Amino acid sequence: MTALQNNDKYVGELLVRDGIISNEDLRRGLEEQKNNKDFLCSTLVRLGFASEEKIFSILSLQIGVPFLNLKDFKIEPSALKAFPGNFALACKCVPLKKVGDCLFVALTDPLNSKAVEEIRVYAGAEKLKIFLSGENDIRDAIKKYYGLQ
Repeated sequence: MTALQNNDKYVGELLVRDGIISNEDLRRGLEEQKNNKDFLCSTLVRLGFASEEKIFSILSLQIGVPFLNLKDFKIEPSALKAFPGNFALACKCVPLKKVGDCLFVALTDPLNSKAVEEIRVYAGAEKLKIFLSGENDIRDAIKKYYGLQ
């Protein structure tokens, strides 16, 4: 279970409060999420209740990590050398750019301190600037830049 999954019900309630999904959508999403053990936000997107961008932008406000739509971001090829595609797949992350000793990284679960530390150590980066991105965006970027699925 990821750090974000621990807050699924609360995240769902925020999405209802902000009019992104209905109470019925939340109920159905939580029911489906129990079966697939996936992150609620990803389940809600898969069920078509709201776009990944809408859901993750609300989540971004809740957790205090900036949301980045990777479809609108040009990843620097040199940043991709920070770690291989298999590592990116395993951690559900993508390196974005490097500025000095700081590596900018998009993750689906930026509250997962173990994954963040693994990224920092593997990449040999003294500092990380973390962004929240949706799973589909991360998966698409890994496919596009690393050629992996």
